[in-house]
Amino acid sequence: MTLGSFQLLPFMWIGWSLICSDFRFSIGAPAKQREYKYTSAQLSRPCWETEEFTVQQECFECSDYQKKTELECKISGFVEKINCKLGQDEYRNCRSVSAEELKFWKFEGCVISLGTIFAFIVLIRQRALDRRAENKVRRQIEGI
Repeated sequence: MTLGSFQLLPFMWIGWSLICSDFRFSIGAPAKQREYKYTSAQLSRPCWETEEFTVQQECFECSDYQKKTELECKISGFVEKINCKLGQDEYRNCRSVSAEELKFWKFEGCVISLGTIFAFIVLIRQRALDRRAENKVRRQIEGI
């Protein structure tokens, strides 16, 4: 028993979801704007925008608690510790190169696997169509 191309779609979808389970399509901005309550200190401009600073700790991932409580962690999930010239320590959001690279390679793996699956399906379909055409020609020749 052979499966038609439309009968293969559920199996292809299950395979795709198993292979690329971590791949999310909606990683961008949220659908509706969230409202946050800010203190007067948070509304003022951060020190790294107004004065010189040094990076004390490179970009690192926030803990689950920090992601829920600190505004900087809510944006990207990564922060870096900054020491401003006046001596105050602050955090600012950043993007982790290793996390971005991991997302890229997951995407590339999903694209390659999906391309391979569809190429295989095209080969199977082409062979089936070739067999049909060959049988049709054979029947026409036998009818002569």
